[in-house]
Amino acid sequence: MGKKEETFVRSLVDGLPLGEAARAAGLPEERARRFLESVAEFAGAVGADMRFGPPPAAEGGSSSEAARHSGAARRSGASTHTELVLHTDGASLGNPGPSGAGGVIATPAGEVVEEFHVHLGHATNNVAEYEAVRIGIARALEHGARRIVVRLDSELVAYQLTGRYKVRNRKLLDAYLRVEQLLSQLDEVAFETIPRKENARADALARMGAQQGPG
Repeated sequence: MGKKEETFVRSLVDGLPLGEAARAAGLPEERARRFLESVAEFAGAVGADMRFGPPPAAEGGSSSEAARHSGAARRSGASTHTELVLHTDGASLGNPGPSGAGGVIATPAGEVVEEFHVHLGHATNNVAEYEAVRIGIARALEHGARRIVVRLDSELVAYQLTGRYKVRNRKLLDAYLRVEQLLSQLDEVAFETIPRKENARADALARMGAQQGPG
């Protein structure tokens, strides 16, 4: 759980109304409400085994943080872009099977800032889609982004992150919460679903990640 979410929860425990608790934590009220609803919905379903820490090591591979650097494009020099557009995709060869995340980070004018492809180990396609969003947003934050448009071809992930769909799968909830922790660091974010043909480069990068294996 991120620091803002921890502050939010503590404020609720101390008796503050939801809106005041969200403001005290620096979270947009809608995002705070979605976070609370997701946690509350799953608390009864998964009990004390619920975890909000870093992702577990991928089966047959290294931890996600180590994998984040595997096969990824290395940044040269410090760049600052407060507004960025992120195309992401995830791939799983077998679903579940060897999986990868890929993405393209660009300026609103279309200038490519960074491309990445990451091997994720053994995972489903939906988990890979979430990881692609998480890694892409983390990289965009490193470039100084405050406002991001995320374009992806997974309606499930886009609709869950915007609150249109509820997250009912436990593994996806873990992935969802990891993305939400990063979203709290942004001033503005939008999710746009696009046809697969318009996401071809991110798809190719995700497949590269799935095929390359750990290392």
